[in-house]
Amino acid sequence: MLVVSMAPVVVAGGTSSYYLVSCGSAQRRRTPIAFSVPASSATMEATGILLLWNDIDPEVEVEYNRWHSREHVPERVSVPGIRAARRYARADDGPQRYLSVYDLDSTAVLSSRPYTALVERPTPWSQKMRPHFCNMARCACRRVASAGAGVGAWLLALRVAKGKPDKATRAAALDAIIELEGVLAADWGLVDARVPGIAWNAGGAPPSAFDEVVLAQATDREALAASRRRIEALVRAAAGSDAVDPGPEYALLHLVGK
Repeated sequence: MLVVSMAPVVVAGGTSSYYLVSCGSAQRRRTPIAFSVPASSATMEATGILLLWNDIDPEVEVEYNRWHSREHVPERVSVPGIRAARRYARADDGPQRYLSVYDLDSTAVLSSRPYTALVERPTPWSQKMRPHFCNMARCACRRVASAGAGVGAWLLALRVAKGKPDKATRAAALDAIIELEGVLAADWGLVDARVPGIAWNAGGAPPSAFDEVVLAQATDREALAASRRRIEALVRAAAGSDAVDPGPEYALLHLVGK
């Protein structure tokens, strides 16, 4: 199992040091970096994406980060059909501080018995954490277009409502996005309404108010911030919709892959 951590990123309790683990060594970094992976990697082959935005009660946030990285994400990646997972945190103090992105063989994985067994029979640590989730949004998407390669240190996750682009328009938009300075990769996903929600949070999360998600990964925050208006404009034009929420810039905390 591949495990990569990035930093520094401010999380509950102050600035925590994370490391990029590569070739059996660990190196402290002053700023997040990006790295390339082959075109045959889990991210490029997967046709499904699961995204989950959330906040957590402040009194358990330090423990939440430990649980999420040490138990929850590796447990999910152990499921057949879940190829990789990435944990992110936004750099400012706005809502939905955390974002998790899972690369799936397909969205059907989320109805498989190995996955539903984990949801229905949580570990004691997961049972302890669940009541502290808040401001949560979860969606499963079918990846319909991709461009570029690699995993960026920073991510923009744009949520689109009422879009009506065709496949060629989406692909052209992503091709233009990865030409922007510092942008490594981009993906366009359509929300799969057939995927059921999770019962334990049914009362805490309203139905998704968006139909599509566009992910843009960049080498650093400055590059992403400089490109975000152009990215948003390209997505609006391709989607044929002004209902685009660009969201904040998210920093990569942790990557786990098979």
